[in-house]
Amino acid sequence: MCVFYGHPALVGLSGVAAGLVLSWLLRPWVALRLAAVLGLTVLAGALSVLIAYRFAGDPALPAWWWLAVTGVGLSLIDMTCHRLPHTWVLALATGGLAVFAILAMTEQAGTGLVRALLAALVVFTGGLALFLALPDWMGFGDITTTAALAIYLGWIGWHAVLLGITASMLLLGGLAAQAWTRTPNSRVAAGPSLLLGGWISILTHTTA
Repeated sequence: MCVFYGHPALVGLSGVAAGLVLSWLLRPWVALRLAAVLGLTVLAGALSVLIAYRFAGDPALPAWWWLAVTGVGLSLIDMTCHRLPHTWVLALATGGLAVFAILAMTEQAGTGLVRALLAALVVFTGGLALFLALPDWMGFGDITTTAALAIYLGWIGWHAVLLGITASMLLLGGLAAQAWTRTPNSRVAAGPSLLLGGWISILTHTTA
C-alpha cells in the first residue's frame, strides 16, 4: 500500500489501472464501448488524484481510495440494471475492513475497528427490519451496501455514521420523490445516493 503515500501522480496512475480493471469486471452487467472505457479510466484516475490530495497524510487513505473506486463500479451497475451485486458489496466491505484491520494493529486504532464493525451491524440490523417491513421501498442490495458503507463511517465515529446514513436516506428519498412525480412506481437506483450521502459525511468529518 506504500504507493498510496507517494506522489498524487502515482495514485492517479493506480486509478487509471483500476479504471481499466473496472471496465473488464463490469462486463457482466454493463456494456461499455471504447469511449466509455476511456471515460471510466479517466474518471478513476481523476478521482484517485483528488483522493490523494484530500487525504494526504491520512493512514486510512487506501480505504477511501477503495471506497471511491468500488463505489464507481457499484453505481454504474445499479444505474444500468438496478442491481447491487453481493460480490461487489462484499468487495467494498472487505477492502475497507482489511485496511482498518491493518491500521488497528499498526496504529493502535483497535477502537476504530470495533466501532466500524458495530456500525455495520447496527445499520444492517436496522436496514433488515426496514426491508422486512417495507420490502417495496428498498432492495436487499441497498441494505447490504448501506451496511458496508457504515464500516467506513464507523471508522471515523458515530457522528459520521448518523450524518452519513441520514444524508443517504434524504438523497434517496428526494430522488425517489422526483422520479415518482414523473412516473409513479418507477424504479430508482439507490446505490449512487447511498454512496454520495456517505461521502458527504466522510468529507465533513475528516480534515483536509
